[in-house]
Order: sequence, then structure tokens, then C-alpha cells
Amino acid sequence: MQEQYISMSADGMQLDAVLALPERAVGVVLMVPCAAPADNGLPAISTELVRAGFATLRFTHGGAAPTGGVGQHAYYVHADIVLQARRMEAALEWLRQEPATRRLPCGLYGHGVAAAVVIQLAAWQGPMLAALAVCDAQAELAGKAALERVRVPSLLIVSGRDPDITGLNRMAFSALHCNKQLEQLAQMAAPGSDQARHQAALLACDWYMHHFNGQASMMA
Repeated sequence: MQEQYISMSADGMQLDAVLALPERAVGVVLMVPCAAPADNGLPAISTELVRAGFATLRFTHGGAAPTGGVGQHAYYVHADIVLQARRMEAALEWLRQEPATRRLPCGLYGHGVAAAVVIQLAAWQGPMLAALAVCDAQAELAGKAALERVRVPSLLIVSGRDPDITGLNRMAFSALHCNKQLEQLAQMAAPGSDQARHQAALLACDWYMHHFNGQASMMA
């Protein structure tokens, strides 16, 4: 496995990332961050994906910060999601131009608020994408219009312990008009635990493997 440290400019902001490349990668997954990518399990999920044969592009920082409210009462608004999705468009373009990834099918992964960015990006860039997976998604922040425009095969994973998150995911699932699946983690896996992240990674790997198989690259 090789790691390539890169920097790119998007919307006037420098984004630093790590491209992890296993031998004979079967696809590449853009790990979409939000305010604190180190805190939402993306490094652990990325490691699992690489072991399964997927390249990953993971950002070391550069997530959108919430602009609604102040201090401990800060919250995300739709404009934050759109801003971060615009930045991630630059990342997709980088993957499309990079010789090591340009011929690979591409997927998206996001957790929590970042899942709304995944949905917005999929609504805009569907033809470039083979599949997406989100965990404990707050996809409603992308808006119903974005959810209804998504045509990318979509996997929604929920921990099953938070009834609010479960309800939001069921509503998002009903708004999607695409090949879709809703999966619930085993009750024994506490949200945010290593076990939960491992289970989420296994579900995502199966989803990507199924939908990457035979898919055209981002160049198509």
C-alpha cells in the first residue's frame, strides 16, 4: 500500500489530504469530512476500505465549520453543506485527473453532518459516481430537492440506538429515488465504538464492491 500526501485549492481554501493506494485497487472512495474529520472515525473506516482493496482520499483537515448559532449552540445550515460540497467537487476533479485513480470507479463516504455533503455532491455529480455510503446521516441538511435528485446507488447505515437519527434516516431513505438500502448495525455495537466502525466499514465495502464491479471510470 502506498500513501501520497497532497494539497489542493478549493474555493480559496487549501485542502490537505492523504491518498491511500492498495495494490490493484478496484475503486476509489472519497472520504467526505466535516468540521472534525479526525473525530468521526474516517481514519479507521479508510483503513478498512484500503484493506478490502479500495483506494481512499481522506482529508487531514478542511471540513466546513458550522455558521449557525454561536459557541456551544453552533449548528450547520444549508449554506455550510453547499460550501463543503463545492470544495469536494474539486476533490472529485483531482481524482479524475490523477493518473492513479482516473480509471477507477468512484464512491463517496460520509458520517453525520458530512452525509448531507455526500448527498448534495451526488445530486450534482451523479454520472461520475458509482455508489455512496453514509453512516448515522443527517442527510436532511442537504434538503429534500437534493435527496430526490440522487441517482447514485445509496447505502444508509444507522446505529439503531438514537431514535432521532433512525427516524431522520428513514425519512431520507423514503425521499431517495435510486437503488438504495437501509442497514442497521447490531445493537451490541455502541455508536462511535471500534466495533460499530468495523461493522459500518464491512457494510460499505460490500456495497462498493457490488456497485463498482463492471462500472465505468470517472473518465466515461
